[in-house]
Amino acid sequence: MTLTRADVLRRIDAAFPADPVVLTLGGTAREMIAVAGRRPNHLVNLDAMGQTVGVALGLALGLAASDPRSEATRPDGAGSQARAERGPEDAALGLGGSRGGKVVAVEGDGSLLMGLSVLSTAGHLKPDNLAVLLLDNGVYLATGGQPTASAGVDLVAVALACGWAGGREVRTDEELSSALDWVRETPGPLLVRVYVSTAQIKTEYFLEDPAILAEDFRRWLRA
Repeated sequence: MTLTRADVLRRIDAAFPADPVVLTLGGTAREMIAVAGRRPNHLVNLDAMGQTVGVALGLALGLAASDPRSEATRPDGAGSQARAERGPEDAALGLGGSRGGKVVAVEGDGSLLMGLSVLSTAGHLKPDNLAVLLLDNGVYLATGGQPTASAGVDLVAVALACGWAGGREVRTDEELSSALDWVRETPGPLLVRVYVSTAQIKTEYFLEDPAILAEDFRRWLRA
């Protein structure tokens, strides 16, 4: 049976209850709120299509750089250099090193395709605390179900060719369970492409001020 987006989101929330989770816009964010509620560790990337993985990448690098327990995020020592170059802005963002684990980006296929170059950037920088969970329904569901180009693109192969540490495709409940365990335990960057149906659940509109969302998330990071 095809996985549904709402069920996958529920599983993601359960798998990463205390890790930073950056959510793409639209139905994905609304359905996560519907199944899991407002979570302090969730940052909704509201009305910013194509930017979710970039936001998560910056957060992953910042948290790794501010964590004295973290090894370099690149083999050539760039992570150590980033820690040495920390400035007061890191403290302002709340990057105090208290949030370990993974930074999880929950992205859609249409949004990732809009900002596909982020895969090369992440592959170059190699943050080992970054994971992207790509929920691929093959359409722009929020605007009427127009097809995306994802059916013709092997996104896991693209990530691996860009230097990502690993990637998987998921089509079943068993594969999803295995992949979530793998993400928690395996150094990144990792990309998991989860094929989901176009089924939607009823949700409320979500029209929060992005500045408030960001500040709430910063408070959680500082805690």
